[in-house]
Amino acid sequence: MRRIFHAPGICLFVLASIFLGQCKNSDAPVGIGMTGNPVIDGLTEAIAKEPKNAELLLQRAQVFYDNEAYDQAIQDLAGVLKIDSTHLTAHRMLADVYLDAYQSARALQTLERAVALYPEDIELKLKLSEFQLIVKQYDAALATLADIMEMHPGNPDALFMLGLVYNDQGKTQQAIGAFQSAVERNPDLTEAWIILGDLMDRTQNPLALQYFDNAIRVDPANISAWHSKAYYLQNHDRMDEALEIYRVIHTIDAQYPEAYLNAAILLIYMDSLDSAMKELDILRKVDPVNAAAWFYIGRVHQVRGEKDKAIDAYEQALRLDSKYEQALDALAEVKEEL
Repeated sequence: MRRIFHAPGICLFVLASIFLGQCKNSDAPVGIGMTGNPVIDGLTEAIAKEPKNAELLLQRAQVFYDNEAYDQAIQDLAGVLKIDSTHLTAHRMLADVYLDAYQSARALQTLERAVALYPEDIELKLKLSEFQLIVKQYDAALATLADIMEMHPGNPDALFMLGLVYNDQGKTQQAIGAFQSAVERNPDLTEAWIILGDLMDRTQNPLALQYFDNAIRVDPANISAWHSKAYYLQNHDRMDEALEIYRVIHTIDAQYPEAYLNAAILLIYMDSLDSAMKELDILRKVDPVNAAAWFYIGRVHQVRGEKDKAIDAYEQALRLDSKYEQALDALAEVKEEL
């Protein structure tokens, strides 16, 4: 699950470059027996020699968490907190693990305990407000943010979170005001500029494009900023400009599938079918299981009158996503034309 605020990274005891997929479904009790995974087993051997070493348990918990072995991570973090009940990093990680394991009540309880231990920690309170927003406890999130603002008036991260809360509540004008206050105090908040652009577009305010440009100025390599600007342009019938931006995105991240897909859709709309097919061919290589790629390949073949090829493409899209309604409708339409 994506987070807005992150705890500092933890250095692993063993290099984590080895793929750890087998941890995901491991039923082995934590600290008992060998899993056959060198990273886990190396940490387990070290813990056996130093069972009271909280940092080793924390490191193993991080490996388990990274590989979605949530129960094992929780057990290791419980061990850390048994050794040191005030361990801030363990509290932070445990909250993340609980949330990703769909135990939101425990996630909030964990953060609330941590905030009680460290009432002056602004980052911790920001994390609490984020979790409260995720579970839609709006009043609680607003109260937490008010507490932060009382301690640090005008805190830009708190203002940003306030904007997110208002936006989630559908309070567009209040959200705009909060995000504008946030970027006034910290102009480098790229995500705030992007959201402001989206909100301005939603309210038909021409400042939208300026806000997307501000986001790009702050972080020229930010794919979301470029994509948001391109999406704005294509929705305002500025197709050529949008296509140019999708080409820019290709140079920043050649593996970003949405740029190929959106460029192909625009090219189909502009009746540039050969160019669209080139984008879709690249997309198939970048993301072989992208059902939309096959749907639009089918659309190109259908427009060209190549019905058999269109059927094959639509059927491939449905093999990847059996509930793809557009592909189902298109397939039925082509078959009726035979």
